[in-house]
Amino acid sequence: MRFRIRRQDAVGIEIAPLIDIVFILLIFFVVTSTFIRENALEIDLPESHSTVDVVRSSVIEIVISADNEIRVGKRAIPNATVEVLTVELTALVTELNSDHVVIRADAKAHHESVVLALDTANLLGLNNVSIVTVQTDG
Repeated sequence: MRFRIRRQDAVGIEIAPLIDIVFILLIFFVVTSTFIRENALEIDLPESHSTVDVVRSSVIEIVISADNEIRVGKRAIPNATVEVLTVELTALVTELNSDHVVIRADAKAHHESVVLALDTANLLGLNNVSIVTVQTDG
């Protein structure tokens, strides 16, 4: 009597569906992750005892570094003057259709640079101006 020998199919893990699942998870994490917006200039904000939340959509941002380098939006302004800042701010006002200006000045920035930014915004009639600070614990 001859018995038939049954062949066992090889048991294993299919790699193709596993790769598909890994790629889907990767896409999910990339799409749902939040990206941190970092400024090109390193600034140390001054401290304040009061706070006001600023909505970040369509605001014109002026960043002043410790060595008084001024950046309007994403563009650096070397040797900033009222005339040059007026041109840059006017372009951003029309592009963003906003009159809200946020100034991020380093605590060690010269008062003159901050006044230059405030004066230029005032000359353009931009009266909705905020200065960003860090709230103190005390």
